[in-house]
Amino acid sequence: MHIVLVEDDEVIRETTQIALERFGYTVTAFEDGRDGYEFVASHGTDIVLLDLMLPTMNGASITRAIRERSTVPIIVISARSEPIDIVQALEAGADDYLTKPFDMQVLNARIRAVVRRFITAGTGQLGFSPDEIGAPAQAPELGAGGTVDSDGIPEVLGPSPGLTNPTTYDSHGHGSQPARPESSAGPQGGFGHAGQDLEGHRTKLGSLTLDTARLTVLVDGEDVHLTPTELRILLLLTEEPGHVYSREKIAYTVWGYEWAGDSRVVDVHIQRLRKKIGARMIETVRGFGYRFAG
Repeated sequence: MHIVLVEDDEVIRETTQIALERFGYTVTAFEDGRDGYEFVASHGTDIVLLDLMLPTMNGASITRAIRERSTVPIIVISARSEPIDIVQALEAGADDYLTKPFDMQVLNARIRAVVRRFITAGTGQLGFSPDEIGAPAQAPELGAGGTVDSDGIPEVLGPSPGLTNPTTYDSHGHGSQPARPESSAGPQGGFGHAGQDLEGHRTKLGSLTLDTARLTVLVDGEDVHLTPTELRILLLLTEEPGHVYSREKIAYTVWGYEWAGDSRVVDVHIQRLRKKIGARMIETVRGFGYRFAG
């Protein structure tokens, strides 16, 4: 079974993809809402999993656009848990709604349930052909003034309603977005570990210099570009150099909740961080976790 996953949070996207593939699904994942929709429109899929708050094309608009042309199962996965959000997603055409954080076993059960309902509904077939999602003869009503342009893609550009930190795009179409509270902040709402001093100062640890005020990193005097996730991990590990942090502690502190998925996502980010600042900086303590060695 082929699943299209559309999720802009890197760790949730990677963790969910790894877990679903371990359940035996084939997963194609996208960060950008429009990219996900265009793939579904061109190639088809058996089921769609998507967040509500996505760059360039939000989850509700993707759901409406697909529903105009196909009955493929859609499950919304979102941190928004207010009844109004759930009702709007279901009325837009979603078959189910799952709030974050969620257990992978529960997600697998929800997938199986919507597939059973889909087949029982009398279609006798799972999935759809790209031909079913071709551009309509006239623009369908998408709500809030949305229309469909000449290539069949709804003209819903920009963040979802209620997203206070919108994505911005440069002249090359590359987007950047501030960390979202539900997925990027620590459990106390701060950047990185609770209690981290954001008014801080430059901290020198061997050849590494960390400026917690400007959120910059230097290695041997050279600037090193880190992603927000990599920087949060580094802030945690350097808070107490030499202290061993478990994978669970890193996941909880960096992403704000105890993620029930595959802990290898933490390992992946550690490996990326090592490549940028030097492998010797972060030591693996077998059976326990990681510590900053300097």
